Amino acid sequence: MSIRTKILFIVFGFFFAVALVFAFYSSSATADNKRFRLESVRHEVELKTGEVNKMTAQIGQAALFSASSAFMTLRYQSRPLGEKMAYKILRNTDVAIGVGFWFEPYRFDPRVRFAGVYAFIDSETGEVEMENFAFVETYDYPKSDWYTEIAYLLQNQGQVVWTRPYVDDSGTFALMVTAGAGIFDEDGNLIALSTVDWKIGEIIEMLTNIKPTYGSFAVLADPEKNLIISNTLTMNSEGQILCELPWDINSDIFVLRGVEYMTFRRIMNNGWLLSIQVPVNEIFSEVEYQVGFFTIVMVILAILMLLCIYYLISILVNKPIKRLVSDVVKLDSENLGKQIQISSKDEIGVLASAFNKMTTKLKSSLEQSAREQAENQRMNTELNIATQIQASVLPCVSSLFSDVKDFEISASMKPAKEVGGDFYDCFYVDPDTFAVIIADVSGKGVPSALFMMVAKTLLKSNAQFGKSPMEVFEHVNDLLCQNNDTSMFVTVFMGYLNIKTGKFTFVNAGHNPPLLRRKENYDYMKIKKGFVLGGIENMSYVQDEITLEADDEVLLYTDGITEALNKENELFGETRLLTVLNENLNLPLSDLTYKIKSEIDKFADGAEQADDITMLALRYNGNEGNLAYERTFSRSKT
Repeated sequence: MSIRTKILFIVFGFFFAVALVFAFYSSSATADNKRFRLESVRHEVELKTGEVNKMTAQIGQAALFSASSAFMTLRYQSRPLGEKMAYKILRNTDVAIGVGFWFEPYRFDPRVRFAGVYAFIDSETGEVEMENFAFVETYDYPKSDWYTEIAYLLQNQGQVVWTRPYVDDSGTFALMVTAGAGIFDEDGNLIALSTVDWKIGEIIEMLTNIKPTYGSFAVLADPEKNLIISNTLTMNSEGQILCELPWDINSDIFVLRGVEYMTFRRIMNNGWLLSIQVPVNEIFSEVEYQVGFFTIVMVILAILMLLCIYYLISILVNKPIKRLVSDVVKLDSENLGKQIQISSKDEIGVLASAFNKMTTKLKSSLEQSAREQAENQRMNTELNIATQIQASVLPCVSSLFSDVKDFEISASMKPAKEVGGDFYDCFYVDPDTFAVIIADVSGKGVPSALFMMVAKTLLKSNAQFGKSPMEVFEHVNDLLCQNNDTSMFVTVFMGYLNIKTGKFTFVNAGHNPPLLRRKENYDYMKIKKGFVLGGIENMSYVQDEITLEADDEVLLYTDGITEALNKENELFGETRLLTVLNENLNLPLSDLTYKIKSEIDKFADGAEQADDITMLALRYNGNEGNLAYERTFSRSKT
């Protein structure tokens, strides 16, 4: 029997088997597709429920955090503190439109009957506003429906309850719900509650868009209160009693107006029920149509393929194919040099020649790939080790100096490549003197990182020998110039802080001028800019000093910040850095450095940065023990 005949028998046998399989598939495809369709609808319900759950969870968390804030407001008897907390909570909760703290009569101040704080989103401006009745005995909120409902439902601290949906009568006339949480005294009596108002129109819009089929509709209800929140079948059922629906909401299948529906339900985190009703005939009619259409297409394709295969086998099967197949079978990874011996000039001969070239190139490529892979693995391992080493030599200021009360410090470095040339350092020169350093080595990558390690070690070791900043720079400069065949250099700013007197002695070797905050304003320090270290031997450097008062701050940085680029090749710049600092005066130092980095990322908008980004912030609290803490706490309240 010839190869052509065998191939034809195999192909016909294959198609016969396919026909049997397809016949079996046709009998079971409808049921499988129905199950798939049902799972698709369930998945859509779970997806939409997850979106709503995310909103309710955010509101619930905001209510609990508001309760904690109300407790702090009561504890420190500070209305400004309460207003500030309510403002921040509302600003950070996207879906909320109002946040309030409400105290039981005479609980906040024995002289004042009613006391509360309420922040809300102005519907016209979109800005957060504070109600002017907050601490005035004019609003009898304990008699309000929302207050009595929340107070009745609250049983213990840490619980979040929800009011019935209601229409806002303050001018928006939107459908809203309120989430509430409370704080209790030691006897379990309610002393205050917090509220977060939520406009649920966005949920209604979400439900309107849930239509697995044309005739589908959704119902959102609160089973505990026996209340319908939204019904997209009628669009006017809000506020109706759940049991008055013309079908049983708990039924999996029901008939309404002559149409059979299948129900998909999900209970959300806050107890609400989301129910999607889908006409059964619409689900399965689509499935049946798809199966019928697919059957016709498969039959047509099978006939066409059989005809094509028969034609191609009839004209293309010959002896060169047998020889080609025989030689190709002999090829493997250890026998790629073997050549296929076919001398014909037709397509089979061309294919054989292509196989010969391919095997030769493949063998060479495999060998080259193995060499490159080994080399890349070695280089990546070395770079990873270098990155870890560089990160380990930078001090972790958050842990090393967390217990110091005389000053606060925060620092960070983000290299542009695996390793960088920027570095910072901070250490005690003696019990009364604290040194800070920031530097930027010329160039990038591994050479800069090695030079950085040398410079950092020399600066710290010479400083700890009792030398002044000026003496340290002059000595380290001469050491770096020795055998500096690569002509690398480093810009450095170094300062000594006397933690008893606040005297800040510093020297600048070609580095960016620091920023100094006195009272409520940052500005660039007007200092002399000496020559870089490692450039020319026997250089002299000018030492200067200022006296820091309590709460004064100094920000050191490298030019990777001011020279950060966006996609339009614009620089972040010194002016923008100064603006960011003066707009965030009350942030803790750790948050301030994080804010600067986030503003740079926002400005860059994904543009790749060519330079390392390094900064170090120092705040002098004064040598007055716990008074530094008291000042920091007092300032955080304002």
